[in-house]
Amino acid sequence: MQEIEFKAEIIRLKDLLKKTSMLASGGMAKNIIREEGIILNGKPCFIPGKKVTKGDQVIFDHYLIKIV
Repeated sequence: MQEIEFKAEIIRLKDLLKKTSMLASGGMAKNIIREEGIILNGKPCFIPGKKVTKGDQVIFDHYLIKIV
């Protein structure tokens, strides 16, 4: 699993996937999170607008994104 560090105080999940270039658009990220989900801090999450903050970890498509 590849690790990525992303600097942010607070960001929505869908925006995080867009900003890290995991997905091309926020709309695409929104749909994928709702349908397939992601792992947020070790638990499944299906809420695209969920806010993540420093210290949170997101797993998506074989990537671990650490919010720093």
